Amino acid sequence: MTEKRIILVRYDEIGLKGKNRKFFEKCLIQNIRKSFNGIEGVSIQSPQGRLILYTDENTADECVRRLNYVPGIASMSIGISVERDFDAMAEVGIRLIQPHLQAQGELKFCVRSQRSDKSFSSTSPEIDFEVGSRIMKALSEKGLTVNINHGDFVLEIEIGQSEDVVFDNRTPGLGGLPVGSSGNVLCLLSGGIDSPVAAYLLAKRGCRVHFIFFDNQVFLGRGGYDKVVKLSKLINRYRGRGRLYVVPFQDIQVAIRDHCTPDNRVVLYGRMMYRIAQKLAEQNKCQALVTGESLGQVASQTLENLAAVSDVVTGNVFRPLIGMDKKEIIVLAKKIETYETSIEPQPDCCSVFMPPRPATKSRIPILERDEGKFPWQELMDKAIADIEIIEP
Repeated sequence: MTEKRIILVRYDEIGLKGKNRKFFEKCLIQNIRKSFNGIEGVSIQSPQGRLILYTDENTADECVRRLNYVPGIASMSIGISVERDFDAMAEVGIRLIQPHLQAQGELKFCVRSQRSDKSFSSTSPEIDFEVGSRIMKALSEKGLTVNINHGDFVLEIEIGQSEDVVFDNRTPGLGGLPVGSSGNVLCLLSGGIDSPVAAYLLAKRGCRVHFIFFDNQVFLGRGGYDKVVKLSKLINRYRGRGRLYVVPFQDIQVAIRDHCTPDNRVVLYGRMMYRIAQKLAEQNKCQALVTGESLGQVASQTLENLAAVSDVVTGNVFRPLIGMDKKEIIVLAKKIETYETSIEPQPDCCSVFMPPRPATKSRIPILERDEGKFPWQELMDKAIADIEIIEP
């Protein structure tokens, strides 16, 4: 017979939403249920300020692993129901602490309890002392010490109305807001390190992120296409279910190469990408564009060039990485497990026909004059008509 497990899911930012809290909580519960696809027998309750999930010992660890990909969760703990008895609580505590103690050799711990059932005669400090002293008696000679303020392992006990639970050490969650609570956005996904991180950051703010990729298989082959499909799948693990729109971009790039000033090519590419992305966003009720641009990181990302590409759109453009340096972005890319895919050696379409000296201080009137030299509206309409839609 399998033993019951209780997973306590805590949120923080959702709790500040006042009268709208129930809406955000409902989004979070929906995303959790979807993340548990294929796991049977999980039930969810939502007492004030947190969620309680009931499962069993065979699936609890897998549930927590999947919860690590659900934005909106501050932390989570796996708990075991116990009798209202200090010896029984300490026994469970020892069972939970021992693997960590064996792995580390030494461990600082503390006990923190709370009483939802105030009829229990012992106060929280008394519970902490009674259970903690029993655990210390059993494990002090094996390297366990007490540190109330800075414990490596915090054993939490809840004296509840219906049952008492001893919880394992907290696992931090992603934080933020549940996906779906802040609307839809469209991310320009290039295949590099930056744009997947930007997409993740918007997902963490509650947005459902869809993706647009500008493809040039004629000159670059299929490698970039396959890479972006992989990246969109990785980002969709964060409860996104975002679509990927693949735009054939080679005709536009050839026209810019043949008719426009070479130094302006990269910025002109960007202006066309922004135009197409905004059109697609409007058609699919996305309320903003998202890019992985970081100020000054490359020639196309100077203040002047960013202003030049933004000039062609009227909607919101979010650049969550704008003040981050490359090291900070790489740390996040590794955390969300997109880095290894992003560094695969596949060029993006902006590298096609790259001029020797790309413009760093573009002037909008000069760019507009260049755009008057080729039928950009006609080429844009054709590219939009030929978009491929992928459900990663």
